[in-house]
Amino acid sequence: MNKIKNKFEDGKELLWKKVDPKDLKPGDHIYAYRMCGSYTHHGIYVGSGRVIHYTSTDNKNGLLSPSEVKPKTAPTCPECGYQENTGCGVIKTCLDCFRQHNGTLHSIHFFKYGAPRWGYLLKIAGTCSNLSCDKSPEEVVEVAQKSLRSNGFGTYHVIDNNCKHFATYCKTGVSASEQAAFYDGFAKKCRDAKERIKKFVE
Repeated sequence: MNKIKNKFEDGKELLWKKVDPKDLKPGDHIYAYRMCGSYTHHGIYVGSGRVIHYTSTDNKNGLLSPSEVKPKTAPTCPECGYQENTGCGVIKTCLDCFRQHNGTLHSIHFFKYGAPRWGYLLKIAGTCSNLSCDKSPEEVVEVAQKSLRSNGFGTYHVIDNNCKHFATYCKTGVSASEQAAFYDGFAKKCRDAKERIKKFVE
């Protein structure tokens, strides 16, 4: 019975692991939900209320067309100086700028590494990985800081090179995003279905 209870608690942690900002430690991989929970935005907490994360505001490789991107009229954050839709690539912001989306402050969650296989298979996309993380917190922060200094994480792409790729790379040295792979697989199935329908009609 205790074994079942422990598995339930582990599963609950995978799905709902909200964290109080005051409990964050440098080197933590954190995320916040976006667009009603349809995807997650990831970053590395580096201490002093700051997060290094990877983003793109031009959206040329994003989900929205240029006409749907908000104009650059957002006010500058008094806490960290960030202005929405002006930063590009690897940026450093306060926690509120990291977790804010469409004017709403979303809760912060821990990203879990070394997730058990059963939990990993049942997980919500973008919340955990079965990859292990052997780096010290100091090493994780240093990788993130180095990427910030050089803005060296390549060209942003919503599927191939996104915020989760960046955070996972900082933690493990591996650039990976199961969340992106899921959506990429879904998009491929849609394209294949469209091609089959087109051939059938012809």
